Amino acid sequence: MDLITKNRFPYVYTKCGRRAMPAMMMGSAAVFIDCDDCWKLLLVTRRGLMYIWDLHNRTCILQDSLAALVASPDESSANHAGAVKVISAKFSRCGFPLVVLASRHAFLFDMSMKCWLRIADDCFPASNFASSFIFPQAGELGKLQIDVGKFMARKPIWSRVTDDGLQTRAHLETQLAASLALKSPQEYRQCLLSYIRFLAREADESRLREVCESFLGPPMGMLGSESSTDPKSPAWDSDVLGMKKHQLLREDILPSMASNRKVQRLLNEFMDLLSEYEAAKSKVDPMDITPALPQQAPEANANVVTS
Repeated sequence: MDLITKNRFPYVYTKCGRRAMPAMMMGSAAVFIDCDDCWKLLLVTRRGLMYIWDLHNRTCILQDSLAALVASPDESSANHAGAVKVISAKFSRCGFPLVVLASRHAFLFDMSMKCWLRIADDCFPASNFASSFIFPQAGELGKLQIDVGKFMARKPIWSRVTDDGLQTRAHLETQLAASLALKSPQEYRQCLLSYIRFLAREADESRLREVCESFLGPPMGMLGSESSTDPKSPAWDSDVLGMKKHQLLREDILPSMASNRKVQRLLNEFMDLLSEYEAAKSKVDPMDITPALPQQAPEANANVVTS
């Protein structure tokens, strides 16, 4: 699929150059256009309206406005209105719209929640990870954070008004949630490691327990039971971004907790619980084993050669 704008009207063409549909009348010129391999088209007009179409099925998936993003949060008069500009609008790797402002704040539109999520900003200048990059290989979130860091370097020096530990923890939690929203497994795993190491260093047992419980799952007797369909306790998913939660708990979370002896009791507790889960999973009920049928002996004259 190719897209050409002529006289402010978008024209859609096939790969061979055939015009796929009539000109699209948008009311104002298109300023950002992106498309993917599944015939989905993202378009942002000069008036700040965003559209996403499924051109293959000729349906509109989303129609929204960027007004909530470009409005300056601290504007005190009408002179500040429209001061924030959009520098990028495209599909993210997970297929959701991703908008970046001139302030380098990045917003992802969650198609399930039907709202914008701010996944990159400069709200944590006192964080220990504000000037250092926590991702070994820059993924989509990492590149957004690098741009934020470069933009912050040009701003005046911030004043230390809050505890570094509080901002570091909030920063890591935000990064963890952002990598989950972007569906980036490698960055999610790296954020999780940094977050667990920080909590272990701070001996924050309540948050460590909550994280471990979310990766361990409900008690073994409740797995697959009807109680898991209770709206107050939704069903537990054993995977996160294609990774097994028990494997992450065993290989990443629990080893990272071992760095501080103050959380040793909590570590031992979840090591025992995880061992019980794995032992119960590997145990096979003898009644579930289907006995093998005895093989019939070959006939006595099967190998007799007649002359």
